[in-house]
Amino acid sequence: MKIVVLASRIPFPLEKGDKLRLHHQLRHLSKKHEVVLCCLSSKPATPEQLDALEPLVHEVHVLQLSLLKRLWRMAWAWTSALPFQVVWFTERAAKKRIRALVQSHQPDVIYCQLVRCAEYVKDLHDVPKVIDFMDALSAGMHRRSHSEQRRWSWLLRGLMRTEGTRLARYESRIFDYFDASTIISRNDRLLIPHRDRDHIRIVPNGVDFSEFSPAEVRPQRPPVLLFTGNMSYAPNVDAAHFLVEEILPLVTHPEVRVVLAGAEPKPSVQALASTRVEVTGWVDDIAEEYRKATLFVAPLRMGTGLQNKVLEAMSAELPCVLSPHAFAPLGLPSEGHARVCQDAASFARAIDDLLAHPDQATQLGKQAQAQVTANFSWQTHAAELEGLLVDVAQPK
Repeated sequence: MKIVVLASRIPFPLEKGDKLRLHHQLRHLSKKHEVVLCCLSSKPATPEQLDALEPLVHEVHVLQLSLLKRLWRMAWAWTSALPFQVVWFTERAAKKRIRALVQSHQPDVIYCQLVRCAEYVKDLHDVPKVIDFMDALSAGMHRRSHSEQRRWSWLLRGLMRTEGTRLARYESRIFDYFDASTIISRNDRLLIPHRDRDHIRIVPNGVDFSEFSPAEVRPQRPPVLLFTGNMSYAPNVDAAHFLVEEILPLVTHPEVRVVLAGAEPKPSVQALASTRVEVTGWVDDIAEEYRKATLFVAPLRMGTGLQNKVLEAMSAELPCVLSPHAFAPLGLPSEGHARVCQDAASFARAIDDLLAHPDQATQLGKQAQAQVTANFSWQTHAAELEGLLVDVAQPK
């Protein structure tokens, strides 16, 4: 089967969730099928990116979008009903190239990642199409609008509310242009504003068990609280500030340190660094950070989707202290798998309790690791996607 895959970013390096998800899906699909990858990008692909993609696809086409054209489109975005991010990613010249590629390859199915790419293929009615909503982007944007506290926050909140409303309308409208759709979790599916949302196939993320393996011996002194993720992404930035500024001062266990590990830390995250807080920036081996830590703390208060960082921590048997926002998409009972906390005080109490009772913390990590191993294999979930693509391409 020939599959044309459309993505809004080059899926390498793997510092963002959408890149990681697509990377593992491509790795599985390319074993049996001919995959033609089309990526949107603001820059040409580097040799390193092309080398990384070469084993995963039959062909890769990087469509470079013009910054000037993007800015011009955004200047008129208020006159459109489209979400701002759809306007940002949709360019007429790139649309012509994608349609020419589809015409020349005659694929059996098109797989489109995220609604921001939907305008490129939604009107290609001769080819079966599947869209990966991945997250409920509209709900995530509305949540961010409620949490925004920065200078000029009134303006940012207004923009986010407008974008959230536009995304909700677009998610509902675009649903009917595709033959099937996928999403990352049951929680996110409930947030898609369409009467037939129960037909969206749940295809969760997974974890590389060979890479994110438990530590042979987990260091206990000094205790390290780890939080990971792309540190330019607003929900991660908010969580980092919450952890350092509100939770850490309430932790009474002596010598506790915090490590914020992840690419592209914003200046406000870099400013959190101190004798008790390390901001690493990009880490070549993020799995090693999980093995060196004592606890994983993810106090996420906004955003959507199943968090790769939580799956990775649990796969490494790292005991987790999580917000409901970080834990709920797993679909696991909280008892015995993580400590789930609502506010700074409850986070601090849970951290102190687990540090004071390392045997309980170890048992928590082991039970979570067993559940993740049983339910979150990249291979299993990529095979579910493959089955859906085959069904759509060959309707009975």
